[in-house]
Amino acid sequence: MRFIIIFFMVPTILYADQGLNISCVNMKDLLDKNPRIHKFKFDVVTFQYFDQNKNSYVEVPNDKIIIKEDFFAARFPEYELGFQINVFEDKKKPVMSMSKYDYKNDKFLEHYYCDVQVANIN
Repeated sequence: MRFIIIFFMVPTILYADQGLNISCVNMKDLLDKNPRIHKFKFDVVTFQYFDQNKNSYVEVPNDKIIIKEDFFAARFPEYELGFQINVFEDKKKPVMSMSKYDYKNDKFLEHYYCDVQVANIN
């Protein structure tokens, strides 16, 4: 009986899996004092982007995401956001970049430098 009471009184935190919190800044704005930071989340189920107009994250199911070895992309009606892991010759810490690509007109619109943090999913 004591074991059951202790079991329910001790808080536990369980994590189902890990995901990524991604923050990106337009490369043209890297030297600005207050650059606009674009926030994304990526886990085993969804890709999420922060919509500033709605002030909340919008989910895109991963079956709608293009996923390759060092690359993933989310396609929207007007453009595609492509995230790439870049490893340079010195093979130090890999860098993530994001490109906004206009697939209808076959041209890149913007390029972003990203910071990636591993996050536990509750």
